Amino acid sequence: MSSKVKDGRGTLTLLAPLLGRANLRRIRAGIVLSVLAQMTLAAIPLIQQRIVDDCIVTDKQSLGTWITILLAVGVLCFALQYLRRSVGFRAAARGQRDLQERVHRQMQHLDAGARGRFRTGDVMSRATSDLTLIQMFLQQLGLLAGNLTLLTSALIVMLYLSPLLSLVMVIAVPLFLWVAARFRARTFPASYTDAVYKGAVAGVVEEAITGVRVVKAFGQEEQEQRTLNSEARTLFQSRLRAARITARFSASLDAFPGLTQVGVLALGGLLVMHGDITLGVYLAFSSYILQLVTPVRFLSSILTTSQQARAGVARLLDLLSAKSEVIEQPDAPDLRAGRGLIEIDHADFAYAGGERVLTDITLRVEPGERLAIVGASGSGKSTLALLLARFYDPASGQIRIDGQDLRDCSVGSIRRAVGLVFEEGFLFSTTIRDNIAFGRPDAGDDEVERAAVAAHAHGFISGLPGGYDTVVGERGYTLSGGQRQRIALARAALANPRILVLDDATSAIDARTEHAIHHSFDEVLAQRTTVLIAKRYSTLQLADRVIVLDGGRIVDQGTPDELQERSELFRELMTGPDSDDIGAAPAGEVTAVDAVAWPADVSRDGAAKVSSFAGDALARSSAGGGGPISDSSRLGSLATESPELLAAVAALPPLAGEPEVDLAAQTAPNSHFTMGAVFRPFARPLALGVLLVVIDALASLAGPALIRWGVDHGVVRDSVTVLYVVVGSLLALQLLIWVNQRYMTFFTQWTAERMLFGLRVRTFAHLQRLSLGYYEQHQAGKIMTRMTSDVEAFAQLLQQGLVTALVSLLTCGGIAVVLAVFNPALALAVSIILLPLVVATAVFGRKSTRSYLVARERISVLYADMQESLNGVTVSQAYNRQSANERRFAGLAESYCAARERSYELQARFFPFIDFLSVIAKATALGAGASMFAAGHLTAGVLVAFLLYLDQFFAPIRQLSSVFDQWLQAKVAAGQLGDLLRTPSATPAAEAPVVPGRLRGDIDLDDVTFAYESTGLVVMDDVSLHIPSGQVVALVGTTGAGKSTLMKLVARFYDPDNGTVRIDGVPLKQLDLPSYRHQLGFVPQEPFLFSGTIRSNIAYGRPGASDLEVERAARAVGAHEFIRGLPAGYLTPVSEQGTSLSAGQRQLLSLARALLVDPAILLLDEATANLDLATESRVQRAMGLVASGRTTIVIAHRLHTARASHRILVVDNGVIVEDGSHDELVTAGGHYAGLWAAASEQVAAS
Repeated sequence: MSSKVKDGRGTLTLLAPLLGRANLRRIRAGIVLSVLAQMTLAAIPLIQQRIVDDCIVTDKQSLGTWITILLAVGVLCFALQYLRRSVGFRAAARGQRDLQERVHRQMQHLDAGARGRFRTGDVMSRATSDLTLIQMFLQQLGLLAGNLTLLTSALIVMLYLSPLLSLVMVIAVPLFLWVAARFRARTFPASYTDAVYKGAVAGVVEEAITGVRVVKAFGQEEQEQRTLNSEARTLFQSRLRAARITARFSASLDAFPGLTQVGVLALGGLLVMHGDITLGVYLAFSSYILQLVTPVRFLSSILTTSQQARAGVARLLDLLSAKSEVIEQPDAPDLRAGRGLIEIDHADFAYAGGERVLTDITLRVEPGERLAIVGASGSGKSTLALLLARFYDPASGQIRIDGQDLRDCSVGSIRRAVGLVFEEGFLFSTTIRDNIAFGRPDAGDDEVERAAVAAHAHGFISGLPGGYDTVVGERGYTLSGGQRQRIALARAALANPRILVLDDATSAIDARTEHAIHHSFDEVLAQRTTVLIAKRYSTLQLADRVIVLDGGRIVDQGTPDELQERSELFRELMTGPDSDDIGAAPAGEVTAVDAVAWPADVSRDGAAKVSSFAGDALARSSAGGGGPISDSSRLGSLATESPELLAAVAALPPLAGEPEVDLAAQTAPNSHFTMGAVFRPFARPLALGVLLVVIDALASLAGPALIRWGVDHGVVRDSVTVLYVVVGSLLALQLLIWVNQRYMTFFTQWTAERMLFGLRVRTFAHLQRLSLGYYEQHQAGKIMTRMTSDVEAFAQLLQQGLVTALVSLLTCGGIAVVLAVFNPALALAVSIILLPLVVATAVFGRKSTRSYLVARERISVLYADMQESLNGVTVSQAYNRQSANERRFAGLAESYCAARERSYELQARFFPFIDFLSVIAKATALGAGASMFAAGHLTAGVLVAFLLYLDQFFAPIRQLSSVFDQWLQAKVAAGQLGDLLRTPSATPAAEAPVVPGRLRGDIDLDDVTFAYESTGLVVMDDVSLHIPSGQVVALVGTTGAGKSTLMKLVARFYDPDNGTVRIDGVPLKQLDLPSYRHQLGFVPQEPFLFSGTIRSNIAYGRPGASDLEVERAARAVGAHEFIRGLPAGYLTPVSEQGTSLSAGQRQLLSLARALLVDPAILLLDEATANLDLATESRVQRAMGLVASGRTTIVIAHRLHTARASHRILVVDNGVIVEDGSHDELVTAGGHYAGLWAAASEQVAAS
């Protein structure tokens, strides 16, 4: 926790400097208005008492005057309630907006060193969960002050009216607070565990989505389904435990008002009989009891909210107080214009908490010189590039550009002078034109096109349906890696810096395109100082000089030819694998595991699966703002671990219970799904639940009727016997209500959770059946939403909303009937409020729907923009786009805030209006009832019961309105889930699938044609091909030629539009797909690791493999030594897709995973594009070993990867244009020979 929150200052005091004076004034004004509003509200029962005692029973004062006073107070209360909601809630929304902008601004300007303290997921959590907590806290400040005022005022008035009768409240309120506090103490940790298990379910879904290619390639959908079922079962049990706790406590809390009414009737009735109090005083007490239920409950919950808000403030301050390590001096001058001379004098550098990365670097790069930097992974190449653009400052020494120390110059001017192109071609989710013009938004279309031509991107851009206006997906993933890199190069060319730093910026580009880019970039690089980070020899053709880094030191420098001659390290780095190494056998097969690599004292569980998609669920829950703002389950989902919370979790009862759902029926395909299928299996439990709800509603209606009987036949007639018979009956009724509510709450939640379990299983099973095309056409976050937010929207509706709505509707209807039975004339008089009530509710519902949908869409866009800003912050800083990003984000934040304010304005008008209608109804009942009482047509008991029923009538209407957001969310979710579950798979299972035995690996493509649905471009055009078993085939061609598509068709990620793919002579469509894929080995270009351990990742395709088999696979591909060197060996936890491991290590684990399944067909998708050549040599040898003896398809951009294959297929525009061995194709002088010539320097080096 930040030191700033260790003192005793209040949460608002800590927030004050961040909120600004204007927001603080609004918040304080909202508090004052809330106090005044609740004081006014507290006066209403007192006025009712005066009317009953002095105007109706005794006729001492003017009825008209007091009715007018009552209505005037109602108007004043409406105005104050409106203002306190409008002012206070708007202040909370604007405070959240300002804090969102502060977080965004901070992350845009923090340097790389300071940002390294925070993971992207942590920042998003602080910008979403923590800010939501703070916004809830700010909203509740006014309510806190107002409810304290109402409680205090009511108790003072009651003490004034009758100190003796006030003893009932003096006993009841503390007891209620104690039970409520116990309720919160038990339900909060239960809700927290629910959130943890919900996160685990989301983690399984997220990894199954982001790792879908690996899941499908190894046919592990069933394994993922089992994992999901297990986690969903645990979540079911956790929520069932929470339901048991909630049922007991909520039934007890709901019994308090009724029990207090019994006490007031028992004691107050005696006091009325003895003349100590009047009937009006009794009515006032009964009204105060109903008034005080909400504030007392609120006060019991505010402690939890404030504690969590304070923790959120601590995390927020920790983020906002972070300081950049790169400090710009005040009034630092801009870097003066110059020719691009770079001088580095004795520079050292180490990352925070790490060992030294660069040591005593001294270097001079002349203006216009092209310098290449080579070195093994971890040698400091990229770090040196970042120092040149002042992303970091050296720990010692100097870096100068044109004679000026970078520490003395403004950071913005340095980055205008130094253009940096990163290895990952990060693109923003906007148009291609905007991505190219990112550094120069004012550039004309001609300039953008010239930059694209220089980067050899114009051709493929022009071929896209939208051309330069094509919108790329998140991070540009709708384009290939090579296409993204070319756009990034065009972006740098357009920015026109005097120094250009290229960090292996063509690693994902094929040799021919790279060669063309090198030639076209001659003009771009002319008279420009250029620094090239090189991992392959072909890049060096641009360099005048090369320096060799090793262990953070410059160990040699010279021309490529000079270094090739004298430097063994240079030759190793720039030399690909020797073809003789392919197929080399391991030294010998081990017969026992290496004990060092399998420590006995380490858990085998590994890292848990946790979702990083935090924003969308909050987007839904935050959009409308009409629901309860102190809900334990919501707070539990926003909570942060603490020792106290973990101790409370440990004290919870153990998990138990089974969903009792037919898993086979839920996972079976259903192409005609309707939402009725979710409810149909649970028809009987649902009917029983409705019956329990009806009993609850009818029982609640009996209370005022019994009170009326007690007043008329006991109190008025001085019959103690009748009074206590009624009191006893009320106690029995409360016991019935308590038992029914407890069982109803548990049973309805148990039924709801069973339905939700089935829905989760059904939805995930359908996602597993969908083809890869669905995942490539939809963003991962959107797919996650279906399985998380949409299902949770149903959860909230089924667990709370439906029961609340049903009880509220039955209560309203029942009260209307009872009022009509009690006194039809009085009921008719009161019915004047029905028309405005219906109209107001209808208008509120219609406008709230629109407001909710707008706010939901805007907050989704806001959070997506923040996520993208965080992911692309390094690119933004490299091009000085922080201020532009801030303006865009501020506009989005203001747009969302405006939508929230519209929602709050609707609530500010509607809910006080409902309260005002309640006052009108009471005034009407009192006015009409007075004449009826005087004429003897109305008893005192009926009048008291009538007024109590009116209080009960309006409470359900408020509850119905508060669950309106839940209904909206569930309605939207139902449509989206229905659309998903009716989406057919593009690779459906055969009606009678053939389960293959051990495959030989013969592959045939007969007249295959295929076009991607998203673009309509034909990428396989009438291709016929035969690959015999055991043959190693390399696919070669330019980016977008169709290589990956051919591999996807063999894996049946897609089915061809025309033609047939056959495996061992059987059409692939007829094979049982999981059984077929169990015999595939797949190694993607960007290796994907699942959360767990290194062992579980290697064994992913064969979960039942023994430790010895896992180790043998790792040894075979050369991964054992690095695994053995890790503290936990094979049990090392893996999380965040293995980012703690190097690219080469992740690749080796992917190879071991492929080897362990003993595949008949091996698919290798350019697995070494991002590795330096020394590491690539080791990986290539491993690939050669894995490929030995089995049919293998290799996608190769680097031609030495393809050279040792048995056969090379050159793919161009979806057609196989050449077919032969390396030597045959080079001799033929065709496409392949041209590609080989483009990489001739690398060939010569090897």
